[in-house]
Amino acid sequence: MNNQALNLDEAMQLVSEAFLPCGCVTSANPDDDSFGFTVMSSSGSELLRVASVSQEEYTSPQRLGGVIEQARLDVEDKDQRLEPWTMPAITDGTGIPETPPNY
Repeated sequence: MNNQALNLDEAMQLVSEAFLPCGCVTSANPDDDSFGFTVMSSSGSELLRVASVSQEEYTSPQRLGGVIEQARLDVEDKDQRLEPWTMPAITDGTGIPETPPNY
């Protein structure tokens, strides 16, 4: 069984979509193969800045999901409402879907 590792582009795409309706800008740090992201309010003020998500964190869907969930909690602590979000199912050989069915 091989875990489906995420690449940098996929990880940055997931992060950028996880904070709607707020804006999220991601930026790669090519020096150490990591990336950072900044979540912005609808009025353009910075809500949260994460300087670095390491390759070790972003290549694991489970670890990246944890980073995103913590960041979402931090943003919501600032009285920002975020749309519901779940880590999409990444094929990891377990056969357990991670995305709840749509009702």
